[in-house]
Amino acid sequence: MTGNIFRTTFKYLKRQPFFTAINLSGMVIALTAVFFAVLYSSFELNYDHFNKNADSIYRLVTDVKTETGTDYQSAPAPLANAIAAEYPQVKSATRFLLDYLIIQKDDALFAQENIAYADSSIFNVFTLPLIEGNSATVLNTPMTLVLSETAAKKYFGDANPVGRQLKIDGKPATVTGVMKDIPFNSHFRTDVLVSISTLLKEWNPSIAGSWTFNGFYTYLLINNPQQADQLEKDLPSFVNRHYDQTRATYSLKLEPLKTVYLHGAARGSRTGTTATGNFREIVMTCIVAAFILLIAIINFVNLTTAYSLKRAREVGVRKVLGASRRNLILQFIVDALVLSQIAFLFSVILSAMLLPAFTMIVGKTVTTGILAEPVLLFTLWMTSVLTGIVAGFYPALLLSSFQPSKTLKGQLISGLQGASLRRALVVTQFAVSIILIIATFVIYAQLFFMRNNDPGFKKDHLLVVDYFFDQRVNDPLGTFKNRLLSIPGVNKVSYANCIPGKPNRKRATLLENRSGEMQSSQTDFFSIDNDYLDQYGLELVAGRGFNPSLASDSTQSMIINEAAVKSLGYSRPEDAIGKKFSQMIRKGTIIGVIKDFHFHSFQEEIRPLTVRMEPQFYTFLTLTIRQDAVTKVIPALEKLWSEQVSGMPLNYSFSDEAFHQLFIAEERTGKLFSLLALMAIVISSLGLLGLSAFSTQQRQKEVGIRKMLGASSLHIARILSADQVKPVGIAFLIASPLAWYSMHLWLQQYSYRVGIDWYIFPLAGLFALLIALATISVLTIRTARNNPVEALK
Repeated sequence: MTGNIFRTTFKYLKRQPFFTAINLSGMVIALTAVFFAVLYSSFELNYDHFNKNADSIYRLVTDVKTETGTDYQSAPAPLANAIAAEYPQVKSATRFLLDYLIIQKDDALFAQENIAYADSSIFNVFTLPLIEGNSATVLNTPMTLVLSETAAKKYFGDANPVGRQLKIDGKPATVTGVMKDIPFNSHFRTDVLVSISTLLKEWNPSIAGSWTFNGFYTYLLINNPQQADQLEKDLPSFVNRHYDQTRATYSLKLEPLKTVYLHGAARGSRTGTTATGNFREIVMTCIVAAFILLIAIINFVNLTTAYSLKRAREVGVRKVLGASRRNLILQFIVDALVLSQIAFLFSVILSAMLLPAFTMIVGKTVTTGILAEPVLLFTLWMTSVLTGIVAGFYPALLLSSFQPSKTLKGQLISGLQGASLRRALVVTQFAVSIILIIATFVIYAQLFFMRNNDPGFKKDHLLVVDYFFDQRVNDPLGTFKNRLLSIPGVNKVSYANCIPGKPNRKRATLLENRSGEMQSSQTDFFSIDNDYLDQYGLELVAGRGFNPSLASDSTQSMIINEAAVKSLGYSRPEDAIGKKFSQMIRKGTIIGVIKDFHFHSFQEEIRPLTVRMEPQFYTFLTLTIRQDAVTKVIPALEKLWSEQVSGMPLNYSFSDEAFHQLFIAEERTGKLFSLLALMAIVISSLGLLGLSAFSTQQRQKEVGIRKMLGASSLHIARILSADQVKPVGIAFLIASPLAWYSMHLWLQQYSYRVGIDWYIFPLAGLFALLIALATISVLTIRTARNNPVEALK
């Protein structure tokens, strides 16, 4: 019985190669889309789940509320130890600060590494297995390092690196351990851990006891997850004991580790930030993949019901020979299942081939290979089984309901062709396709807007050197700047602690507001020299810039942006000139106001910015280079650099590259939706091609009669095409409002965004229409040109 069912299935699929190829292609593409959607979603949703104690780990974060709003920060250096000492429910506490340093080996190998200053207790909280070293002591002393397997191999090959030395920012440090690579789906990831005492005891001891420098990520391992609620209730009293809340209100919050990546607020500084995800993007990807699968199912249902006329006699004969309806339903569902299983095999092969391209699109290694994901492969297989059952169920019911007395006589029962249902399904297919086309247009329009909209500063022809606070560059500033300006092709040079597009520090700041009161806030902070404003084209709208001949400008002067002016309640920039400020140990007056510029992403509103001259914070050199002199300037710069900063590599990039990094997420989303839209269009077009082939075959006699009566081939082609393209028009009317609403919601995440232009909608509809016409034109034109005598035989 079973063998006969499968033999019948393979015979049928072999007799209908066109039908089989279209359905198989659609299912393969759809299952591939589902696999990548599930792979990506699983990767994103499982961030940090590799930690054995993930359910008991919490990130401790700080919200700083001032008169200008709430600033989301990480935590100060003393917090971890203080919490662990006062609350017995805290089993272990750890902290780290992300940064990047120059790593050097044997005066020959240089690399800029993303590092983390960390406590040894990081190994108690997180699951970071050590291959070499003692987790209790590897990071206990200054100038000690733990390398990942990748970093150890990079710097020492196959040799054991423990006990050997590397230089970090030119200073020797000893490797004390090797850990396994941190998984890719960790919200923080580094290949080098540096003992936190290196920072707090050797390099910057001033922040060790500071409760206002919130640069450290702090994590608690709680004895019991149920105790977290009680601990959070006790945090306000802890804050009152340790924080000065005269000018700002501090509140501590616990974030479960498993929610940090997708739902935690972005918290970071110039020295680095942890990764954050986009839950909305995950949901959208899964929904779109589900719709693509739906389109493939619609194709199968449409083509099977359309081609059911060819199986009507088969059904009649089998019923006469005693086949039950149950057996017929089983036969037709097996037909669909066999097709879906063949599609599953091809989709696995296609997924393996496309995995490198997919990795490039999403910008991260979501898996090491298809075979490394047995759970996902099983999920894909189950999806293919369910797809086969769902796709085959309705055609099975329809075909098994045929009455043998009528089908054997060649009589077509009412509704047999199911034309109305097929048209509705085709409308659904193209509605989904048009929505995806519109979504792709809007995403790329927003990306184009962010790339080409005036950010408020110059970003072209600026070469930026990060010299990691090396005092040989800072001292003396004027001398080295003049040497740089002597290089032919270098027009301007400036020093700063930050450039637009890079994370920057914040400062607790008091500014005199409209009422004459000193208003507190956590402002973004730039430290620049007197040439920076002109070099980056930052426009002064009131007051003046810094004057190097005035000694007071480096200690008692501040420039703010328009956003800061508004936060103080002034209606005109001029009103802020001469007002008082207090920031860290500096006090003085505001001497200038610059026009707002985008120093962060377009997703964020431009925040209040304070700008001062503080040479001790400088770490970036910016050189304005003539476009035709780049190839000559860089070798000359390298030579000068080796003379001035011996042993320090020249670490340079271009300013527009840093700003470009802000758009990577949008580029990834645009590429992803382009790929998904292409998949939907291809599957829809395949279905339309199959229906068109069936329709033209059914109307051959009609075409012959029309040609005999004098109809031209063009006229007949137009008639044959009309029925096939009407659903596209209906789909456009349905898809347009749905697409507008969904993209309107998507754009709300951007503080600065494009409008959804009206012409996008007819353009998407026209695009879908042209695809539909191109798909069916070959068949309709060929049918229209057929010899009418042959058609009437």
